[in-house]
Amino acid sequence: MFRACWLFVAAGFAAVAGEIVIESPRLRLAIGEDAAWRSVAETATGKELCAQGKKAALGSVRVQDRTCQANRAERKGEQLAVAFAGCDTRLVYAVKAEADWILFRLERIEGTRPSHATLLSLPVTIAEHVGHRLGGAWNGEFAICLMAANLQTQCSAQRRGDAAELSATTQDAPGPKLEGAAVALVACPTKELDAVLHKLAVACGLPRNDGKGTPSRLLPLARQSYWFLSFGEKDADKVVDLCKRSGFRQVMMGSGSWCRTVGHYTFNTAWYPEGVESLRRTVAKLHGAGILVGMHCFASKVSKTDAYVTPVPDRRFWVDMSGALAADIGANDEVIRTSSDLREWPGSPVAKQKTWEGGVVKHQEVIIDDEIIRYKSIGPEAKFDSFLGCERGAWGTRKAEHKAGAACRHYGVDGCINGYIIDQETTLLDETTSRLAEVFNTCGFDMVYFDGGEDVDRRRFNHYVTKFQAAAMAKFTKRPIIHMGTIMTHGLIHSFTRSGTVDTYLNTLYGHIIAGGKVETWPTVKSHIDRSVAYMQSVGEDRIPGELGWFGIWPKGKNTDGLQLDEIEYLMCKSLAHDAPISLQTSFGQMDSHPLTPGILEVAKAYEELRLSGKMPAEARRRLREKGRDFVLDHLKGQPDVVEVKAVAEVGGDRDLRAMAGWHGAGTVVTLWHSKGREGELILADDVRDFRGLRLLDVQGREMKRAATSGRIAVPFGAKRTTLLFGGGPEHWVRELLAKAQIELHKPRALWLQAEDAARIVGTMAKGSAAGVKEEGAFGDVVLCTARPNREKPEESFCEYRVEIPHEGRWTLWARVRYPSGSDESFGIAPVGEKVTLDGDQVLGNCGVNEKRWHWTGRGGGVTSVPPGQPITFTLPKGPFVFRIYPREGGGTAALNPRLDCLCLSDGPGHVPADAEARQGLAGLTGGSQ
Repeated sequence: MFRACWLFVAAGFAAVAGEIVIESPRLRLAIGEDAAWRSVAETATGKELCAQGKKAALGSVRVQDRTCQANRAERKGEQLAVAFAGCDTRLVYAVKAEADWILFRLERIEGTRPSHATLLSLPVTIAEHVGHRLGGAWNGEFAICLMAANLQTQCSAQRRGDAAELSATTQDAPGPKLEGAAVALVACPTKELDAVLHKLAVACGLPRNDGKGTPSRLLPLARQSYWFLSFGEKDADKVVDLCKRSGFRQVMMGSGSWCRTVGHYTFNTAWYPEGVESLRRTVAKLHGAGILVGMHCFASKVSKTDAYVTPVPDRRFWVDMSGALAADIGANDEVIRTSSDLREWPGSPVAKQKTWEGGVVKHQEVIIDDEIIRYKSIGPEAKFDSFLGCERGAWGTRKAEHKAGAACRHYGVDGCINGYIIDQETTLLDETTSRLAEVFNTCGFDMVYFDGGEDVDRRRFNHYVTKFQAAAMAKFTKRPIIHMGTIMTHGLIHSFTRSGTVDTYLNTLYGHIIAGGKVETWPTVKSHIDRSVAYMQSVGEDRIPGELGWFGIWPKGKNTDGLQLDEIEYLMCKSLAHDAPISLQTSFGQMDSHPLTPGILEVAKAYEELRLSGKMPAEARRRLREKGRDFVLDHLKGQPDVVEVKAVAEVGGDRDLRAMAGWHGAGTVVTLWHSKGREGELILADDVRDFRGLRLLDVQGREMKRAATSGRIAVPFGAKRTTLLFGGGPEHWVRELLAKAQIELHKPRALWLQAEDAARIVGTMAKGSAAGVKEEGAFGDVVLCTARPNREKPEESFCEYRVEIPHEGRWTLWARVRYPSGSDESFGIAPVGEKVTLDGDQVLGNCGVNEKRWHWTGRGGGVTSVPPGQPITFTLPKGPFVFRIYPREGGGTAALNPRLDCLCLSDGPGHVPADAEARQGLAGLTGGSQ
């Protein structure tokens, strides 16, 4: 029903002369002839939803850089014509009142064509929940939203004091023109909103993702936690085991693990030897274990190593800056002058943009004809019209001469994968998403994460963030799937399953630093979690499940002690409080290097299973929401509960032994662990009688044994959380007791290997004595590479070692090495039977700060790494362990290549061997092991 109203309308409301009334079964709209809202009321109850006290214009247009507000409205049959102050523009809408919404579609434009238009702007009284991406506001009873009816339109909502402002906008370029942009005004009881939105998505053909009519965001799979890992076909069993240990039933595969180049999506055959068949088998194997499998991917960009870039760069990338040559240039010119102002190009010292994703160097490129040219800077000073220090023929393109006036193109760069951003108004997007869908559908993935959504043409940002994901999703055949991405837009609200990811704690900080930013104050892990919680809650305002991720598991390093058990418990408490899944982004190498990984997984599993069971009392969950307060699981009453705890300042005089303590109503609860995973006992007192009521529990609430010998109580500790329950003991007394306690650490078991005692020496590897090299300070004859290390054929040269492992468990390998060059050099290490890549977890050494001296090393990260770097760990069964040491990098001669003196395998987490210890251990060697 749509009419100008001069008398009383059918619903019984008094009409004001000159109003235009639009009525549906759910809403009655009244618009003045001045194009201002008069009323937006529920049809059934007459309750007013339009915020009063302000004259709110229906919409606005942008004409010649001026914003013009709507000031006249006129009914034309079933159309609404709107004029604007200060210009001759008129927008003519077709208006249709449906059962659950009122649809406005821009039919035509009269007068001056605007560049942008706010089709509708509506202030509403409901403001308890305001969904910015949803484009709506809601409370426990009623909801009202502006919902885009096609991808031309972008809707949003903002809180304005005690009201909310809903708006629907569109623009004329780039992309689709203004005509046809459409928006639906939806209003209904909140309990019906999800069903109405799904009905709208079906009616308008919007991107959606549902299972038997239920949007994926409402399915149980949206609330399940997941792993974000890079792994190959050979790692499938490890993934299954990890899911069992954590209680997670979903895993997402990092893009780099399966994909070598983005664009053509060529395969990483080092990890998936048979390409798509290997990937399909891996997904099927995980499915067989009841695990949903996700594809992490990039779909808005193309790697610079892909065939779309090299040897001839495609012309269908987004050109975000451009210029022109001032004169002809030769194929080897290193200074290239333009007739353009380059002061805002990356590398310019006066550019307004100060941070560049991945570092500014990745952005310092110009494309002229079919040649990519890297440049070092923009100059000269004051002119800023030239590319200086040019490297010609970059990325495998051909050096060439270029004529004056030739276009100098700068493609939008993604610094994450180091790629170029697709111009989505070209056919390239269809080509790349078709290839991506081919892989996705063939392998039967259940989940997708579109990363790098921020890397699109910013002139119509939300439209292009939506478009590339919608293009790919339309080609994925499985439904429902779990749809996630860096940015959730209004246009994807019917398709997204969950949202709220932020980068890991360390990646967030280091990424900011690499981009050119500064970190004045190093934030705590718990403050990082609090920010994740705030983001997750904002997503909830859009009625989309939020997650707490991506959260990392990382070992000790610069500025961090490694993830600690109180930090993972803080995260899991917030997960339980909000019924929000978590996601853990890490690697097997990081987990193996961190001695607390077993304890971290144990805590994660306890909370994940509890959350999914729904057994946690609502009052306990409410308490867990409190920011900055620590809680631990408590099973004292036979059912799960939580106790607030605070850190114990000192335990036995050792800061590496950590404890949290709190009062549970009938005594004190303490959680205890060693920050470096060392095992031992905490000796509490000399009188056993004081501790007859002491109980020890694991994180699941199961009883653990405690030792009492010679009148002393010995409480075991290590890499997992031990819970102590002191019945009746006041908290201050327990804290004093912990401070006075004694610590007895277990001595680690060490196995020593002299480098010269290799079972086999093959290829260019040799003993120092055979190569004429004698090393002062070595414990025996060293081994080294006598030629330049060949990374292309690593298996042709190695030293093979065999050692008998006395018990099953986690073993850490350290090597005593020296680099004559003093640089960041390295060996490679791999167990026999493992594919040799000499990358990632197979690097041994690479600590650059070594001063040419003998030093103990695990795995470093380059020139700035200080020995010993990160530990190299293996989970090994009892029995023989055979591994090989490979040459990886060096000066290229026996005089300059790295030297290996001896090796140590230790079962002590955090144990780094010292020279004195090594001398003693090597002195007792028999047959190569101890």
